[in-house]
Amino acid sequence: MQFKITQEMKQKIIVYSASLIIAILFFTILNRFKDIKRAIQFIMTILFPFLLGIGIAFILNNPEKWVENKLLKNVPLQKNHKRILATLIVFVLAIGFLILFFSIIIPNTVDSVRQFSTNIAAYSDTLIGYTKDFAYRMNISEKQVEQMLINFDITKKITSIVTESIPKIASYSYSFVKGFINLILAFVSAFYILLDRETLVKGIKKLNYSLFDKNFANYLTLWTNDAKTVFEQYIVGNIIDSFIVGVLCYMVILFLKIPYTNMIALIVGVTNVIPVFGPFLGAIPVIIILCLIDPLSALIFAIVIFIIQQIDGNIIKPIVLGDKLGMSGFWILFSVTVGGALFGVVGMFLGVPIFALIYAGIHDYITVRLKHKKITVNDKAGTID
Repeated sequence: MQFKITQEMKQKIIVYSASLIIAILFFTILNRFKDIKRAIQFIMTILFPFLLGIGIAFILNNPEKWVENKLLKNVPLQKNHKRILATLIVFVLAIGFLILFFSIIIPNTVDSVRQFSTNIAAYSDTLIGYTKDFAYRMNISEKQVEQMLINFDITKKITSIVTESIPKIASYSYSFVKGFINLILAFVSAFYILLDRETLVKGIKKLNYSLFDKNFANYLTLWTNDAKTVFEQYIVGNIIDSFIVGVLCYMVILFLKIPYTNMIALIVGVTNVIPVFGPFLGAIPVIIILCLIDPLSALIFAIVIFIIQQIDGNIIKPIVLGDKLGMSGFWILFSVTVGGALFGVVGMFLGVPIFALIYAGIHDYITVRLKHKKITVNDKAGTID
């Protein structure tokens, strides 16, 4: 008796085999997750300057195009020479702006940190006074309060932290030098990317269409264009938005004469790049610091930062970023949480655009499959015939 494999049996074998392979891969990833994560982090460390270079190229791409096509439009130069000149102009302006910005921000911020460290003992005494006054009002024993203050000696804890940090100065110096070298490599790679962007794009397209069939290659090309748009808008938009928020915060708290203006504005501006949790990561430590100095200043700052975040969320961010991510608030919260848990602050920042692209890819695939099957899914509960 001859055993015949029908087309239906072939389809079932393929489906079951694929499901088994996916299940094995899934459990393998779960069992070796730490090793896989460590390998990814190692690869990312090696590729970091080049990835940073791609990010810098993303940021400077549109300004370089404007200089080349508008500012140098009537300059009698060959196309490649005009490209080199436009790229040099943009890089000189960008580096000059960074030097000017950090030459103003860093010294003032360092002075604020040094002043705060010098006055920490006085702030500790202020906290002790507030605590004793609170204990008196709540009829708590003075001995219990004193013991609690001895156990929670702020000055001693900060001194201990500083002392423990001294042996790490060499390691910090090495990290600084390494970061500076990576920054130079990133700028050099960004410079070459901008010079040869058409050649690079053409090479990637050739590789794409040589590896995959036409339909899937077209899908990847469209998805890559979406990725370029999302990352350009998200990264550049977030940097601009955070800069505006930091400057706005600086002007308001300077007018209100809140202490440590430079340090506070820098903290608020930098942490604002992180979606959802950024405002809290910046505001909470600042409020705690101000509570040690002057509780009224802490209250004023809390009100100011609440108003600024409302203006940012409802006016500045929609204008600067738009609504290109196409995700609900739940998925944004999910991507920030998962990205932060896996890769820290960088994961919190990049988790949103990466998940937005994954979300868009899955959404487009589902839409195409449902259209192919001629199925329309409505909001009502129940099965579909």
